[in-house]
Amino acid sequence: MIASNAQNNIENGLPSRTSILVAAVRAFGSREPDENVRNPDSVADLLIGPSELTLISEHPVSTRLTQDYTEASQNPAIVLFAGLMLWRTRFIDEALERAVRNGATQVVILGAGFDTRAYRCGELLKHCRVIEVDAAPTQTYKKRRVQEVLRDLPTNLTYCAIDFAKDDLMDGLRRVGFNRDEKTFYIWEGVCMYLSESSVRQTLQTIASHSAPGSTLVLDYANALGIELGKFSPNGAGGIPTPWEEPWIFGVPGANGAGFFNELGFDPGVPVAAYSSEMIRRYGTRQDGTSYAAHVLERLRTQAPVQPHAPPSGLIDARKAVAAAGGAYWFAELTVMNQQPGSLTMQ
Repeated sequence: MIASNAQNNIENGLPSRTSILVAAVRAFGSREPDENVRNPDSVADLLIGPSELTLISEHPVSTRLTQDYTEASQNPAIVLFAGLMLWRTRFIDEALERAVRNGATQVVILGAGFDTRAYRCGELLKHCRVIEVDAAPTQTYKKRRVQEVLRDLPTNLTYCAIDFAKDDLMDGLRRVGFNRDEKTFYIWEGVCMYLSESSVRQTLQTIASHSAPGSTLVLDYANALGIELGKFSPNGAGGIPTPWEEPWIFGVPGANGAGFFNELGFDPGVPVAAYSSEMIRRYGTRQDGTSYAAHVLERLRTQAPVQPHAPPSGLIDARKAVAAAGGAYWFAELTVMNQQPGSLTMQ
């Protein structure tokens, strides 16, 4: 259930650097003065300290997080990344609140990394069992850091350490008290693009066949077109520094993946492209009516250098295909269809 290069990190006892990276970007976004476009994850700003920034020193956010916010927010790469994490965080937070209000009593965070919802959403989740699932090195590092900063762990939180390459997900969940008869909300944030297609399919089929009807799963994902487009970028579709060996390798088939998720036992709802006007309207509009990062986008447009050579034809074709699909990177809230647990055939 995990890419072989990331598996090497696990075997060497290293935490996932991408999990620290995205937490650092959420921390950056939480410093935004305009509450309309402020990332709600202020807990991440407590967890990311000098030691964590050292682990991600190859990425520019490691230095920008120590700068004055106004100065750092002039960097296009940082601001655009922070905007994406703002959309993603709020989309998932809203889905979590809906699920709990609709009767979910278990929350399972798959590949939890430095997710902070168990800590910052305590009032919402006080009657829920929360299970964080991750590889032992990342989980151990995160637990130590949480105890250093927050001292006490939530009493309703359980950590479930799993070697995704070897262990069965449902066996691991059952060991820590997961009840398949309770309506469950799953979060799968920033994970599936790092996995093989077979691992993604197996995970989705496991959830669909071992969850109570009406259980939901929220996730972000690339489509296959986005992975192809990323081949023209030096660091690939995810923009992760190459030395980290944590590239995006899987994109769901189809424009928005709805058919893929339906095949695996879910009602896909209406997936939303991350860079759509709807997402900007919902999460990226400042109090003065301007869009988040509009200042750097305009500067990029006016300062764009004249290209001495035409882009390769493959890049042009990939861009056209992504535009026709409506985007390369998506968010979706999936609902387990009304079926008896165990009714899907595992492949």
